[in-house]
Amino acid sequence: MTTTIDTKFIKELQEYGSKNFLSCFDCGTCTAVCNLTEKDNSFPRYFVRLAKTGQTSEIVKARQIWQCYACGDCSQSCPRDADPAELIAALRRYTIARYEPTGITRLMFKNNLIYVLITLILAFVLALFMMTFQPETEVSRWIFNIISYETIHYTGIAVFVIIILSMIYGTVMSIRNYSAGEKNKNSFWKNLSEVLKEIAIFKRYQNCDTYDDSPWHGKSFLVKPWFIHFTIFWGFVGLFGATVLDYLFKNPATDVWWPTRILGTIAGLLLMYGSTLAMYYRLTKPTKIYEKSKMADWIFLIFIWLTGITGFWLEVAVMAGIHTLFNQYMLLIHTVLAMEMCLLLVFSKFAHALYRPIALYFYFATKKQ
Repeated sequence: MTTTIDTKFIKELQEYGSKNFLSCFDCGTCTAVCNLTEKDNSFPRYFVRLAKTGQTSEIVKARQIWQCYACGDCSQSCPRDADPAELIAALRRYTIARYEPTGITRLMFKNNLIYVLITLILAFVLALFMMTFQPETEVSRWIFNIISYETIHYTGIAVFVIIILSMIYGTVMSIRNYSAGEKNKNSFWKNLSEVLKEIAIFKRYQNCDTYDDSPWHGKSFLVKPWFIHFTIFWGFVGLFGATVLDYLFKNPATDVWWPTRILGTIAGLLLMYGSTLAMYYRLTKPTKIYEKSKMADWIFLIFIWLTGITGFWLEVAVMAGIHTLFNQYMLLIHTVLAMEMCLLLVFSKFAHALYRPIALYFYFATKKQ
């Protein structure tokens, strides 16, 4: 079978954030220290070869890039400072962009200014669209005197349609690519249970950073990277579940002691804990993996943190019975932040919440149990 090599890919991958991978001289240290490497899987060394030769068709089909949790052991031990962990991250950004049909993601990942502008524009559109559901408020009436209700409403619908179609396209593309290759060796339910187990407790991620010379060795699990991801994930899931239940069963502005509100409070604390510690590590840089934070990393964490803090502000306002115009603005900001994170699912770093479970499913499907 003929292999197509894209010599321009090296420059493109550098634009996605991997600057030093050409320094690799194929010693294999990264593969040796990676606790997720298996007998038939030369990850992450394998991806250095794919990146150098520009085998993009193989890269977008590779399930292994989503198995990596970016613990940084490989980059910490690399004798050439080739930063293989950052290479995997760049390959994920490239894959996310390839799975998104509009080209917006490619622009966002390659240009920080465009990333910020698109994020702000979407937030503005969402804020206006949310006002169409409460046209009687003072702020809504003021806005509709400038921009017509119909213009805002149909613009919002068009944005939602584009995003939903992009999500469907990305999902179909990832399933098609990750399902290609080896025959499924296990049942659907067996594969699904393995994926849910991995997502629920980050079982494989806990195997990272276990070496005696690891900066995290001997420290409490409460400060380890895997637990930070755990709290962010379950915090987000809990808040999403509480929001849906609030919408289905009651007016979310009433009783604080309603069970869904208790769930939301616990989930919010988890989210705030994880995102605060993640930002602290990116500022203090305790390990090599935190030395090179991208705009996508910061925006994702800032969105999560602001969603949590505005949510708690509203919680306090409800408990104190404070109903002011300022709190209406806070509710709008909180809602827009939460919605934007969901709508940017296939356009940002948050896409790993979609593509990682799919890749893991087909990884477990082709792995002999």
